[in-house]
Amino acid sequence: MDSAQIIGIALFLGAIGVLLLIAFLQSNVVICKPNEIVIISGRQRKGPDGQTVGYRILRGGRGFKWPFIESVSRLSLNTRTIKVNLAKVLCQGMIPVEIEGRANIKLAGRSEEGMENAIERFLGKSEDNIDKTAQQVIEGNLRGILAAYSPEAANTKRIEVMRTTLEEARAELKTLGLVLDSFQILSITDEHGHLEAIGRKRNAEVIRDARVAEAIAEAEARQVTAEQKRLGREAEVRSELEIVKKENELSVTRFSLQGEENKASQVAVVAGEIARTKEKLQLEGLRVQLSAKKQEAEVIIPAKARKEAMEMEAQGSASRILEDGKATAKAVELMLEQWQDGQAHDLFMIRMLPDLFDKATRVIADNLHIEKLTILDGGDGGDGMPNYIQNLTNSAVTLIEQLKNATGVDITNLAKGTTKAIELPPEKR
Repeated sequence: MDSAQIIGIALFLGAIGVLLLIAFLQSNVVICKPNEIVIISGRQRKGPDGQTVGYRILRGGRGFKWPFIESVSRLSLNTRTIKVNLAKVLCQGMIPVEIEGRANIKLAGRSEEGMENAIERFLGKSEDNIDKTAQQVIEGNLRGILAAYSPEAANTKRIEVMRTTLEEARAELKTLGLVLDSFQILSITDEHGHLEAIGRKRNAEVIRDARVAEAIAEAEARQVTAEQKRLGREAEVRSELEIVKKENELSVTRFSLQGEENKASQVAVVAGEIARTKEKLQLEGLRVQLSAKKQEAEVIIPAKARKEAMEMEAQGSASRILEDGKATAKAVELMLEQWQDGQAHDLFMIRMLPDLFDKATRVIADNLHIEKLTILDGGDGGDGMPNYIQNLTNSAVTLIEQLKNATGVDITNLAKGTTKAIELPPEKR
């Protein structure tokens, strides 16, 4: 066999060896994708906690497994969405509700997330088995949390319920090697219409509050508008007041200047009047002096002359009256002497008797008017006329007695010729 053949055989064997090496490596080199973990089991090794385990974990990158000694298993780290649908979940007050939710879960990919727990529990299990386990854990936690909430509170505090469920379920799923990324409650309903009734009530309250708020806003808007109008009106009034004040000040200034001008004019007029009055007074003084002189010439001097003449005439008249008085006194004295003698007195009274009787009878005649006189008989036959005559006689006697008492003249004694016919009344004696 020549060298060429040997070289050909060597190359062929080398190529076969290379192919075999490539095949060996390809079948025993393990490549781990980022979304999975690779568990190479078959040989014992110590874990991070110092315990001896029969596997090693490859997360990302590549590794080598010993053929016929180690086996390779893979666990997907992809996130999966599971439905969380609960029926007849009893809330506070024993009110059943239906919950529809969604949760995103995946297997733990790190030791701090519980990766070893996931390997121990779910290696070789199907994804449906893993999803069912996670679903049961989440539903159990959700039921326990909703028992503390009323349907209305669970609906209004949905975020709080989701956060509490997420925290409690995440801690429990960690022990199983599962990671709960998120949890959402899509709807909370009840077949008895409790939430719907509450919704209608809330809707009515919202409508009522909206109307009240709208009315309040409208009232506030009206109040603000009225306030702005009031402020504007007040500003207008203040402006008008300022204008009126300025106009008043202008009027006062104008009247003050006009008053000063009028005052100067009046002063000038008064000064002229005073000057004219002084001139008039001087003329009146001269006129009064002339009038006094004229009065003295026309009245006083003639009055003095008349006075002197009247005084002289009065003196003459007084002298004559004095002489007449002396003569009259002498005559009275002579009459007094004759009166005391008695004869003159009697003659004087006799002379006056007719006048006295006339006066007395005239008084009776003036005050007593008798148109018709009827004399009645007293019933004894013929006494009527004598009684009348007797009454007349008594009246005459009474009149003579009264005349005697008044004048002291006794007419009866005069008729008899008695010298003592006149008697003075006691007060005249």
